[in-house]
Amino acid sequence: MVDECWIRVDKDRVCGKLKLMNVSLPSALEDFVSSQVKSGEFDDAGEVVRQALRLLRNEQQAKAIEEMRAAFAGVDACGGKGEPPAQDRALIRNLIRSHRSGKRRA
Repeated sequence: MVDECWIRVDKDRVCGKLKLMNVSLPSALEDFVSSQVKSGEFDDAGEVVRQALRLLRNEQQAKAIEEMRAAFAGVDACGGKGEPPAQDRALIRNLIRSHRSGKRRA
C-alpha cells in the first residue's frame, strides 16, 4: 500500500509546467483513484485528481453564482429602485468578503 503519491495539479501553472504536490489519501480514495486508472479512463493518478479538483471548483463556483442569484432575486432589473433590502445587502457584502478571502461559507 502506498502512503502517499505525487501528483501534478494545475494550480500555479506557469508556462505550461505543472507544480508537483504531495497528497496523502485514505485507502478508500487511493483504491478509487487506482480503479479509475485501471479502467482506462485516466492515464495516471494525477489526471484523476485534477479532474476531481476541476469538478469541485466548478461545483463551488456554481454554488456561489446560485447564492448571488438568490441574493439578487428581489432586485428589480427593469426600472424600480434597483436597491436590495438591508438584509440582502448584508448577505451580498458577506458573500463578497467570503469570495475575496477565499473562505467557504458553512
